[in-house]
Amino acid sequence: MSIITKYVTLKNYIPTGLPKETDFEIKSREISVNEENNILVSNSWISVDPYMRARMTERKNYKPPFKIGEEMEGYAIGKVETSNDKNFNVGDLVFSNLGMRDNFVCNSNQLKKLKPIDIPIQTYLGPLGMTGHTAYIGLLKHGELKTGQTVLVSSAGGSVGSTVCQIAKNLGCKVIASTGSDEKVGWLKKELKVDHAFNYKKIKNLVLYFKEICPEGFDLYFDNVGGDFLESTIFQMKNYGRIVICGRISQMNVTTPGSGLKNMAYVLVKRLTIKGFLIFDHENEKEPFETDMLKWLSEGKIKFKETIYQGIENAPKSFIDLLEGKNIGKMLVKI
Repeated sequence: MSIITKYVTLKNYIPTGLPKETDFEIKSREISVNEENNILVSNSWISVDPYMRARMTERKNYKPPFKIGEEMEGYAIGKVETSNDKNFNVGDLVFSNLGMRDNFVCNSNQLKKLKPIDIPIQTYLGPLGMTGHTAYIGLLKHGELKTGQTVLVSSAGGSVGSTVCQIAKNLGCKVIASTGSDEKVGWLKKELKVDHAFNYKKIKNLVLYFKEICPEGFDLYFDNVGGDFLESTIFQMKNYGRIVICGRISQMNVTTPGSGLKNMAYVLVKRLTIKGFLIFDHENEKEPFETDMLKWLSEGKIKFKETIYQGIENAPKSFIDLLEGKNIGKMLVKI
């Protein structure tokens, strides 16, 4: 038996600038279970993540470029519809990197069976997935966060940033959150209970603002944006402070290269540690993250918000809107 799958493809590489919907195409083709690909899965939820932007250029990066005209990839949760594999049964919930399509065939090596949970299953794409894992590893392994420290988080209204804020609060830290809209500021203050949140677009001079709101300085900066924000933060870091580089969303769609940091002398004088990391290097380090996160979720100590687009046809728009910061919390496509 064969079925028709619809999927998202990239029509051309996008070396600079913000992608447009015309850079993508929705295609369809016939697929069927065979001896090699003996499992059919229908996707239910697809994760939309900033790292995918780096795969839309031909430049060498930490992940290979998407192939023009072929199915794009992304993390997804689906349900097994047909299985000729003894390890998977019809109805099993599975995690894969075969998103950006509504159905697919594969073998067992490409799937991870998920345990049913008492919270929405898409949590495996958010706090229990790469989002939460990134926040946890960045804060605790690379940031070496300690109780009572002061943490600055940029892009705090997004999926990773909002999780960072909550983990830090759970560990007894003071959290200062930056985001790009008043709506997100309200959510961070009222729901996530950060100590201070602000709309960076309304701040004329970040250096002076940081001195005003946090005269004692920051112990740790969790950086999701890079650029001028990072440079401004360096001035207000404490001696021996740590900066964890998780993303650079402010620079992903620029059409001209930036000038780079102009205050590296402060890195020397303050004896700062600046460290980048990729969560893909930590895929085999799921404990104690999963245990801690499940506990926090069950206790209501991690809250998550989702921005959901319906249908595979809206996946390109969801990605563009993510890059423009139109999401609150996790960006998802529901099939």
